[in-house]
Amino acid sequence: MKMSLRAQRGAAGTASSTHSQQRARLMAFQTQVTTRHVDVSDRVHEYARDRTAKLEQFYDGITGAHVILGKDNSPAENKTASINIDVYQKRLSAEDAASSHEEAINLCVDHLRRQLEKYKAKLRSKDKDAHR
Repeated sequence: MKMSLRAQRGAAGTASSTHSQQRARLMAFQTQVTTRHVDVSDRVHEYARDRTAKLEQFYDGITGAHVILGKDNSPAENKTASINIDVYQKRLSAEDAASSHEEAINLCVDHLRRQLEKYKAKLRSKDKDAHR
């Protein structure tokens, strides 16, 4: 049986919304994206959410993330990104500047990955109170 064109489009729309619902269920934490004195496309917002969600590969105890995008007042007009993530009894943060927001986000995520690995090593150390 053939579906009408309208029914096919409706089914495709349902599939994409189902995909976003599944992705939201997989992410255990909320990511808030804030822009300061700059207009940023939805694509960059989504990129920031996706990159911070990948930090969960390194430590699954992340409870929240906040991404702040802005620009420098320097003559080069660099784009800045600041990412704060909350873990058990601690807040990890990284701030960087680059020629684009995507590059700045990547640099911040790299810094946070290293911080998460160090935090996780402290949690696993024999001294159980090392992280407090």
